[in-house]
Order: sequence, then structure tokens, then C-alpha cells
Amino acid sequence: MIGLMHKVLFDLIKNIRSEEVVEQVVKDANLDPDYSFRIDTVYSDEEWHRILSSTCKVLDVSRSEVISAYAKHFLQDALNRFPVWFKMAKNSKQFLELQPAVHNCFAQGQTDMTVRNRIENKFLVEKSPNGIITHYKSNNKFCDLYKFLAEEVIAYYGDVAVINETKCMHSGEEECEIRISWDSLKVNL
Repeated sequence: MIGLMHKVLFDLIKNIRSEEVVEQVVKDANLDPDYSFRIDTVYSDEEWHRILSSTCKVLDVSRSEVISAYAKHFLQDALNRFPVWFKMAKNSKQFLELQPAVHNCFAQGQTDMTVRNRIENKFLVEKSPNGIITHYKSNNKFCDLYKFLAEEVIAYYGDVAVINETKCMHSGEEECEIRISWDSLKVNL
């Protein structure tokens, strides 16, 4: 998992609670108290899952609640940190069509080809005139995060769309298949 994910989660916890609560999550997740995550570095998926689980436990909230709040916070962070991503697209459909390329930018700095391929092979998007089909395959099984982020992106652009997951790794499928169809697309210039 790319360190940006960790950073955004800890920023979210600090913003909604406090630095002391971040320290509780760090302790519960058995991290080094002097932890530091680089946004461009790949960290253990197992570690990320421990952090997420500890966040739910310490905050006493469900995974869905954490992922939903995380998606909102991640979008705000991305708007500030990577504004050009959002200028590249005139609406949410264009942005979500570009999403695999944006995601794969994080693989470019990886010299370990196994790690690089794992990042680059998570998403495949099929385009159609009024929708997309996103194929997602990862041992992390974060299709819920993708759907919450897609909802946030759609709302950010002021578009109207329906998200439907027709296959899910959580149900034993080989991949997640997430279909998004737009009822209304704005063109932001």
C-alpha cells in the first residue's frame, strides 16, 4: 500500500479526533511510535489492514464508516495535493476513465518490478458512451473504497450517476466489477 494512504488516514484521525487518538491507533496497530510514512513508498498490505482495523477499534466505528469518511478526506487531500488531476477532466466520467493512469503514477517510482506490476494491474476501465466498467483486482479487496471515492468524485463535479457492483471479490469472485452509468454530466471548463 502506498504511504499516501497511511498519511491521509492519520490526518483524518487527527482532524476528527486528536493526535493522542492517532497515537492510540499506532500503538494498537503495533507500529513503531516514531512511525513515518513517505507518500511515494510502498508499505506492507498487512500493515495497512492492521492500521485500518485499529482505527475502527479505537474510534469504535464500522469499516464502512471509516472508509466513507476516508474517501471524503482523501478527495480533499487530493484536490490540494494534486490539483492538476482534477483539471485534466471536465467531468467525473472523464476523471474516472483516467483513474487507472492516475493510480499508476505511483508505480513509476518503484524499482521492484513485482511491486510495480501489482500496483499497475489493479484497475482496468472499459469505456462506453454513458458509462464505464471498472475491473478491480487486488488482495486488499478495497472495492468499497473505490465506490466511496467514485461517489465523492461524482459529487465534486456535480454529476449524477449510478454505481452498481456486479462482481465482488468479497463474494468469492476473481475480480470486482463496478459499473457506473451517468444520468447527467456537467462539462466544467
